[in-house]
Amino acid sequence: MWAYLQRRGKKSIVFTLIRLYLGVKWTMAGYEKIKSGSFNATSFLKGALEKAKASGADALVQDWWAVVIKYLFLPNVEILNYLIPVTELLIGIFLLTGSFTRRSLQYAIALNFLYLLSGSLHVNPQMIILSLFLLKVKENAATYGVDGWIFIPAMRKAAPPKPTSPPM
Repeated sequence: MWAYLQRRGKKSIVFTLIRLYLGVKWTMAGYEKIKSGSFNATSFLKGALEKAKASGADALVQDWWAVVIKYLFLPNVEILNYLIPVTELLIGIFLLTGSFTRRSLQYAIALNFLYLLSGSLHVNPQMIILSLFLLKVKENAATYGVDGWIFIPAMRKAAPPKPTSPPM
């Protein structure tokens, strides 16, 4: 099945629409945080620590992740306040234009998992599934975009030709 989905064709349009959907979601999230000028991850991180205090199966945030939040993220929240909106915006722009598609999807998945680990369910599982799907269909996700029009053909030209027979 995956081989079929990885071959180019009309199905590339569906993959492009999924990529554009993800691009819009990421762009809007980053843009709104930058536009407001008051984005601060402190309350989100403190909320994640509160979720970690719940006991047993009710805990949305694992203890080990709470330690990471408390000793790595909270002391460096000023850096996160800049990195999160800019990263979200760049992921969105790259997905919308179809440039650096695979790398953008990888960063999107990583960021979604960071949000999930911090107890934010929202649309993160859906975005992870769609991103993983687009990664699995390989170049087909970027057929209609900068990657498909410039980078992928350039890489194919630069690749050495495959030997037709084994060397003797």
